[in-house]
Amino acid sequence: MESSTIFRQFLNEDYSCASYLVGCQSIGECAIVDPQLNTKVYLDLAKRLNLKITFVFDTHIHADHISGARKLSREANAPVFLHESARVNFSFQGVKDEEKFRLGNRRLKVLHTPGHTPESISLLIDGRVVLTGDCLFAGDVGRLDLLGAGTSEELYSSLHDKLLKLDDLVEVYPAHYGGSLCGRGIEQKPSSTIGYERRYNSALNLRSREEFLTFVTQHPIEAPPNYEKIKLANSGRIEQIA
Repeated sequence: MESSTIFRQFLNEDYSCASYLVGCQSIGECAIVDPQLNTKVYLDLAKRLNLKITFVFDTHIHADHISGARKLSREANAPVFLHESARVNFSFQGVKDEEKFRLGNRRLKVLHTPGHTPESISLLIDGRVVLTGDCLFAGDVGRLDLLGAGTSEELYSSLHDKLLKLDDLVEVYPAHYGGSLCGRGIEQKPSSTIGYERRYNSALNLRSREEFLTFVTQHPIEAPPNYEKIKLANSGRIEQIA
């Protein structure tokens, strides 16, 4: 990446969540993706790097933790971006599949990757890094049994027709890592590559679509505590909770 580009990963050990800053110093702007409720970490870093936050993305409506997107939007005076299909009770900027954004020297491309939720997106950055939200993790894929989930067919298509079409060298940065309840067997490492997942992710190496559909719907796992209320709060349907 060019010297003026900036990429930072933030890890929240309480929820095994990851969020991201994608910036360009040539124009002094950045995007925050999947922000946590402690927005101070993003505001402080942006200030230290002389960056203005101009985009706030949520890859989907989260069910395991309260999103900081609306809070950060108010504090940074930047719009919240979600896929246009998101069913929420607050104002946001809707994005479409294949829509492209320019952030100085950075190129961001939206990939609609439904499954874990119908509105889930991934963000391809400069063709070399993809933020996969809860669609693809290191060693696992998103779960389908929480409130407002999409379908196994959607998830299969998002993985095989979108993400696995990317080059093996593309780096994968998900919204969760090992310890999260948003997958069955997420590895502890907070990043991967398309090539590594293509070769070693058991959910991606099943022989048929039918085997995949069985895999992602069997072996129930514990649900995140209070997840229904969290999902409703993140959708703006009830008052946001701490």
